Amino acid sequence: MIRTLVFRAIYIYLKLFKRNLKLNGFCVIFSFSNSHIKLGKGCINSSPTSNMLGLWQRTIIIARHGGTVSIGDGFGISGSTIYSISSISIGRNVLIGANCKIIDNDFHPIDPLLRIQHKIQSIQRAPITIGNNCFIGMNSIILKGTIVGNNVVIGAGSVVHGTFPDNCIIAGNPAKIIKIIKP
Repeated sequence: MIRTLVFRAIYIYLKLFKRNLKLNGFCVIFSFSNSHIKLGKGCINSSPTSNMLGLWQRTIIIARHGGTVSIGDGFGISGSTIYSISSISIGRNVLIGANCKIIDNDFHPIDPLLRIQHKIQSIQRAPITIGNNCFIGMNSIILKGTIVGNNVVIGAGSVVHGTFPDNCIIAGNPAKIIKIIKP
């Protein structure tokens, strides 16, 4: 089991280098069996000196329990977590600020009895879709079931859930449209 995990981690790491992925610092990118991660050309910052906004963690991208993560070319991510057991799709030219979380599930069942029994199938999940040319401000959280259109700016510290159209700025907890951007 351990040997399989090590070989899988090495395979993913080598595969990433072939895709012109720039890595600053140590990051965790791991796809469990029956799950898939696809990263376009981009940059992952995990070193405290790679982003001076104060990274609280390394960049972590995980797909497990059948989850998929797909990120288009031209992306940048700094010390953030992307964790899928359903589906997370991020378009081209998306910048993800320091310490963000993009999570397509609740991590634990809501029902206390199911939580005690560790029933993975009882965890609520829903796909996340983020369009092209988006900017996600630092410390933002994007929750399950969220759809973000193209050219959207998400203000720092926002908690995002719901559907948001193209060409807008959203911010707050819960995030709301605060301005329409004229293309």
